[in-house]
Amino acid sequence: MPSTSHDRAHARRLPEAFDPGRTQHPTHEAVSAHGTARDAASGMPQATVASPPSVTEAEGAHRRWCFFSPGLRSLDTLLGDSRSAGGAEAQVAHLARALSERGHAVTLIYGEGSKPAPDRIVAGVTCIDAAPAWRRPASLARFWRTLGRLRPDRLYARLPDDFLWLMGLYARLHPGARFVYALAHDSHADARTAYDHRQWFHAPLFGLGLGSAHVIAVQHRHQAALAGPGAAGRLTWVPNLVRRVREAPRPFAAATIDVVWVAKIRHEKRLDLFLNLARSLPGMRFAVVGGFDPTVDARTRIPLEEGMATLANLEWLGALRSEDVMDCLARSRVLVNTSDREGFPNTMLEAWSMGVPVVSLGVDPGGVIRERGLGRVSGSMTVLREDVLRLAVDVRLNRSLGETGLAYVRRWHGSDMVCAALGALATGPGRPQGRPVAGAAAGDADTPPTGAARSLDEVR
Repeated sequence: MPSTSHDRAHARRLPEAFDPGRTQHPTHEAVSAHGTARDAASGMPQATVASPPSVTEAEGAHRRWCFFSPGLRSLDTLLGDSRSAGGAEAQVAHLARALSERGHAVTLIYGEGSKPAPDRIVAGVTCIDAAPAWRRPASLARFWRTLGRLRPDRLYARLPDDFLWLMGLYARLHPGARFVYALAHDSHADARTAYDHRQWFHAPLFGLGLGSAHVIAVQHRHQAALAGPGAAGRLTWVPNLVRRVREAPRPFAAATIDVVWVAKIRHEKRLDLFLNLARSLPGMRFAVVGGFDPTVDARTRIPLEEGMATLANLEWLGALRSEDVMDCLARSRVLVNTSDREGFPNTMLEAWSMGVPVVSLGVDPGGVIRERGLGRVSGSMTVLREDVLRLAVDVRLNRSLGETGLAYVRRWHGSDMVCAALGALATGPGRPQGRPVAGAAAGDADTPPTGAARSLDEVR
């Protein structure tokens, strides 16, 4: 079995250092021009985004980082149990750990507003139970006092919350501090679409917090366009972190799963469509990885559970720890995504990091699947079935797309690039000299510094 390369915390190997034998991507200019033309044709608005500096420039100073992740899911991920975590909570844990490994002082504020547990250090991250909750008003004062005690340079949050404005207020009152809000989902770009419950209450508070952020970190260019004019001058690209990447695609012949689906099960993930796909291909082996989100009611859950139980060619593996998810991907030929909407799915990145191509019904974050050749975006269930069938049996095509996925993730989502993008936040909020997100024209004259991306659309 090919060896696996892990992120090395203090290595400074530039992300561009490719093995000449690996499959190369199209040039930045070609991809950017293609993205620009496609977005312009579809009426996609443009926005301005800052590009990350070189690795050396970004990591020149150690900072005091404070990550905010209410609940217990990010803490559980740091402790090694990611079964309950969504992609946003997992990314908070991975980013906190990566920065800690590089010498930064990193704190995670977590909790549910109840009686606080003692502080503890997990994977080099100081974890403090101090997240506020309305049902315990005293927890707001404790949260504020905790920020004052920590004196963070950088405050980071990744999910909508009623109390983000407190982080923004703290940063505004302390010269040199900055509050970073990272969009985890396309719907979070606008406070009016971030909530599907008690919107009248939560949306204004989230909007206040979003407005107080010095920097809004986006995952891809379409997300930046969704952020709207209110975010002008504050957008910065920070890619999701992939912790490890295989040297070569997983063995095709050894796969025991033809098609795998990985997600926390809720309505927008459209597990029902995946079950329909499995019914239409009875000779193929399917697997579902993920547990039901607590928000899914019995009327929705029971038919899905019964559907999985009655399909002889499908196995429901339930919620798995991250290492078990990766093992499942290593035994799979194709990852399928049937979601109505996403941010930038961690599951896609994890699949590419194993050399597994992705077939998506409609979600294509920033156009990266089509433009980079990382799989297929089908557009309909009929075409999805055809795409899955071909990629599950065509060894040469599967491996070619798998190698492209490995090269893409290795270049743009390793810890060097991600920590450099985070380090760029030290240079100033917004950095309005960034290029249009929807695409820089081919042949732009200036050359990026070593280790840097010139603009968001060049990698998305």
